[in-house]
Amino acid sequence: MSIADRLEDADVLWTRGRREGALLNLLIAVTAAARNERPDMKDGDAFRTFIADRHSWSIAIEHRGQLVSLEQLMWKWLRCELAHRASLPEDVQLYVMDDDPDGLRIQAGGAPDYCVRLSDGWYWWLRRHLEALPAAALT
Repeated sequence: MSIADRLEDADVLWTRGRREGALLNLLIAVTAAARNERPDMKDGDAFRTFIADRHSWSIAIEHRGQLVSLEQLMWKWLRCELAHRASLPEDVQLYVMDDDPDGLRIQAGGAPDYCVRLSDGWYWWLRRHLEALPAAALT
């Protein structure tokens, strides 16, 4: 299996409405691509660096009483939760933005739920960055 295979699996799951499974496959592909770029780093460090290298902005999100970077949110609360617990935590959700499907939005809600919501556009943003890699990097 390859990174390209993980992307194909993600696409199949996404089109069937299995968004968490699609996201997990995509995040596994990001982790593998990150390790290919930074073999000297641990998985989490390589993952966060891979994402940070692909944007010039800084986002800090309040989650569980702490400010976390976008990269840390994606690593710990998306990738690790899906891989190790088989679901997203109740206070982290994906949502569809009908008015702008590719839009990158993050909502950090207050009481009583304190839920962080990420638009589906983040899935596509990550996917585009993997697709932009040289073909040899996807094997």
